[in-house]
Amino acid sequence: MPDLKLVPEIYCSDIVATTRFYTEIFGFNIKYQRPEDEFVYFTLDDVDIMVESISYEGRHWITANLEKPYGRAVNFQWDVRDIDSLYSRIKNSSPESVYLELETKIYQCGNTSKTQKQFIAQDPDGYLFRFCCEKQ
Repeated sequence: MPDLKLVPEIYCSDIVATTRFYTEIFGFNIKYQRPEDEFVYFTLDDVDIMVESISYEGRHWITANLEKPYGRAVNFQWDVRDIDSLYSRIKNSSPESVYLELETKIYQCGNTSKTQKQFIAQDPDGYLFRFCCEKQ
């Protein structure tokens, strides 16, 4: 049986700009894409996300009018291997996208606590990505 996982699919206003931002700023790789559908499947450190343009004329699952910032009331936590390099790249190449500066935070998890380094970056459409790395 294959490994099961959650892969969010989000909408963007400009697939070319989003692809550039996700690859050049966030450092994601393109797993595959369907240009005719204005769709790109991204991956970073074994975690995936799909992005589709709202201007695509095909099928959509949009329950209300979209207005920026998209993704209100949600952030995507993304566990990464090298948070310091990622933060440095984003901070240097797109400082306006840093929503929460790099910090170390302790979270209570049942009977134990976990310490992680984290920061939040915002993509061009307003989605929030909380990049984190657990500290040992």
